[in-house]
Amino acid sequence: MAKALDKDAATYPKERDGFLRDLHHFHETRGTPFRRPPILAGKEVDLYLLYTLVTGQGGWIKFYS
Repeated sequence: MAKALDKDAATYPKERDGFLRDLHHFHETRGTPFRRPPILAGKEVDLYLLYTLVTGQGGWIKFYS
């Protein structure tokens, strides 16, 4: 997945893990459940990749416009 973002393969997992840690904390502080990333077609969705690609294109408002 690092190739899709032109990121170094060594740093991508660290950035992804940090993102997921922050996401877990976000949900924890709001009392909303977040146990694990969603699974589509039997594969775990890389939420960090999805977030990075969507924000790189202008965010969810532009994405849905």
